[in-house]
Amino acid sequence: MPAVASVPKELYLCTSLKDLNKKTEIKAEKTSTKNYVQSALKIFKAAEECRLDRDEEKAYVLYMKYVTVYNLIKKRPDFKQQQDYFHSILGPTNIKKAIEEAERLSESLKLRYV
Repeated sequence: MPAVASVPKELYLCTSLKDLNKKTEIKAEKTSTKNYVQSALKIFKAAEECRLDRDEEKAYVLYMKYVTVYNLIKKRPDFKQQQDYFHSILGPTNIKKAIEEAERLSESLKLRYV
């Protein structure tokens, strides 16, 4: 596991939170719920790595994408039939952590985009 950097990385993706939010959008695809779940896990892992690397912009985008994919999964009929199963795979605390980190990063980035 990489050591946590002490200073956030320079801003390089966007010039405002509004622009950054455009990068978080995901188009709903006709793919299986299993594929969405696998994607969500990869996105969350990447977001955690970016957070540890102090790349606030990329971490924010990835956490927001995770929340978006999670919400897409929740709307699927097979999710409604097997909620416990999908929650066990996705991790019961990941969605909470993703939302909290996205909010924290959002506040930090608002201060930095001046």
